Amino acid sequence: MLKIRDFARLAEVSMTTLRYYDEIGLLKPIQVDPETGYRFYSMDQLPSLHRILAFRELGLGLTQIVEILDDGMSPEAVHGMLWLRQAQLQQHIQAEQEQLVRIEARLRSLEQGTCLPAYEVVLKAVKPITGVSLHLTTTDVASQAHWIGAIESMLQRSGVKPIDHLLVLHAGREDEHTPGSVEIVAPVDARDATTLITQSEGRLTRCELPACPHMASTFHHGHPSLAPLAYHALGTWMENNAYTIVGSRRKLRLRRGENLDDALTEIQFPVEKLA
Repeated sequence: MLKIRDFARLAEVSMTTLRYYDEIGLLKPIQVDPETGYRFYSMDQLPSLHRILAFRELGLGLTQIVEILDDGMSPEAVHGMLWLRQAQLQQHIQAEQEQLVRIEARLRSLEQGTCLPAYEVVLKAVKPITGVSLHLTTTDVASQAHWIGAIESMLQRSGVKPIDHLLVLHAGREDEHTPGSVEIVAPVDARDATTLITQSEGRLTRCELPACPHMASTFHHGHPSLAPLAYHALGTWMENNAYTIVGSRRKLRLRRGENLDDALTEIQFPVEKLA
């Protein structure tokens, strides 16, 4: 038998970790001195500890590891748990990459000595829009770009020419616990809409956006990650002119090539005058 101090040194973990693993039933000592409370371990327990540490390095929680080591979980369930952890890491990496893109765009703007863009907000009427749409239960920018590209490819393959620019419709959240969602809308005529819905096997649905008599609009020329500047301009205009938002935000992709610094986006909010 080994004292907890010696076992901790051999396993390259702290005694605090071993005591905690004992408390939660993850790794019990083979013997505890009833008088002193000292814990003793066996080298036969080292493989079990290494297994625990390996699962911790994969990002699994201690409760999950307890379930795995207690043989209360099937291999399929372990596979599913690891698959979920993989998806969480991929999502985290993607979020970090998007943040890096925003930082790079801001650095380029500073290095080039670019002044903050001036936004002119106008109030205009918007006609009704008919077409097809794809509903996404995510506000992830990369996911939106992927599906916009997929819809544009489908339009080209089908020989369908949209009657206006593709737009992204952002639904407002009820509260912070409600997941965000967007709708990608391709304005097309009724006959083409039927064709596209059939070809998409129902993933695309028919869409009708009503006319809006008062739409606050501005253009953002530059990298999409700098669009919050446009929202600031819109918000300031609404505040100064006593308007309130009465519907979902719209983003029209007027120009989007490989050079995102040259992208052109129209941002719209349906509004009405405050009483």
